Amino acid sequence: MAIEKTVSEIAEILGVSRQAVNNRVKSFPEEFVSKNEKGVTVVNREGLEKLEEIYKKTIFEDDPIDEETQKRELLEILVDEKNTEITRLYEQLKAKDVQLNSKDEQLRVKDVQIAEKDKQLDQQQQLTLAAMEDTKRLQLELDEAKAEVEEIQTKQDEEQETKLEVKKGFLARLFGSNE
Repeated sequence: MAIEKTVSEIAEILGVSRQAVNNRVKSFPEEFVSKNEKGVTVVNREGLEKLEEIYKKTIFEDDPIDEETQKRELLEILVDEKNTEITRLYEQLKAKDVQLNSKDEQLRVKDVQIAEKDKQLDQQQQLTLAAMEDTKRLQLELDEAKAEVEEIQTKQDEEQETKLEVKKGFLARLFGSNE
């Protein structure tokens, strides 16, 4: 059962002139207005609700609505609310997907950076090991060189002593000293 009211009925309920309601109804979209079997312009339920919003008055108070219509309207309201909620949640889900994709990309970049740092650290460790080995090798070479220098120095000292003894012996013989 569709609820429809003529322009005259609406004007009487709202307490405004028939002409004012007629002008307002003429500006409504076609889905709110139709003609009844007598050819009179009538406004359907959606149009009446729009008029209630405009004039801030209730049109449906006296209209008895059968139980099935009430249930159907309640279901329509619930379905609309749920659809709105589903749409909102879907938009949130899309936003979260975008965020997750962004985080995934950031993680990929960080993985590359970590791999590069690992490579640099490995290279640094290899260079440090090579430097330590070079230091050890140079230390061994230095120790060997010192040993050689000491050996040469010892030999030179011994030769100096021998020369001194030879000179002493000659001089002693020459000057006849007894030591």
